[in-house]
Amino acid sequence: MDLEIFQGPIRTRRAILSFTGWPDAGETIQHTLKELERGFPCELVARLDMDGFWHTESSRPQVSIQHGRIQNLEWPSYYFFLSNFASSEPVLLGTGPEPGFRWRAFTREFLQLLTDWGCRQIFLLGSLFDQIFHDEILLSSVVQDPAGFNLVRELGCQRVEYKGPAAIQSSIMENAHEAGIQCISIWAHIPFYLSGPHQPAMAQCLQILGRLLGLEIDTRPALQGWEEKVQEIETLIQQDADLRQILDGMRKNPDSRKPRSVLVPSKVIQLDEFLRRRQPTSEPE
Repeated sequence: MDLEIFQGPIRTRRAILSFTGWPDAGETIQHTLKELERGFPCELVARLDMDGFWHTESSRPQVSIQHGRIQNLEWPSYYFFLSNFASSEPVLLGTGPEPGFRWRAFTREFLQLLTDWGCRQIFLLGSLFDQIFHDEILLSSVVQDPAGFNLVRELGCQRVEYKGPAAIQSSIMENAHEAGIQCISIWAHIPFYLSGPHQPAMAQCLQILGRLLGLEIDTRPALQGWEEKVQEIETLIQQDADLRQILDGMRKNPDSRKPRSVLVPSKVIQLDEFLRRRQPTSEPE
């Protein structure tokens, strides 16, 4: 992997990292980080070219074409930003596509890079679809040791038993201890029948990040418009007899609910598309 440094040297003790695609259901984490960046300026400091770790089934280069000519071709990359909080030490924020293969090699190079920058503590963020309702908020965690367990318990994260497909976070956590890096993975559970981000889960993630970083983070922008969306969601559920039957079964048998695959099931409410169709045609998009 080729590394491009925009501003250096990079020295940071803590990092908040995420991956797009499979480990970010509904793009909830990406929206959460955008809310964080909105309140606290972040500066792009490095770009990691992921050549050799992606394929077209998981991600593709992004092309920009104007007047029939290619203006830019952006290859899959992992981007690092540095946030200089007034009341906290600088924190590295990282985001990019989950590697499509060669996870062991990617993890070794990735952790070596963070070690070279002085990183000794990583918070991994992810989201997955689960059998929960849209009025529920559930965050779970994966830790390395008792110290990590005590920390996430104070943060209100639950321990959820899970057996199934792994995300790259698992590979990073498994190898972080050998690299001398404390690593905690936090997962937001998203209602399986929603396609977009779950705003209450976003707000909860922001609260947790605030406590981890010693910051006061205003979560109100993340929740803006949620009450209106709830009304629309409940209307759509009433219009979908099959989905309503599934949810009624979940309410009657709560013990049968288990964490789902991150793959989106067939019954999904395309809420954003629905809301766009409801807007007057005279309004600009």
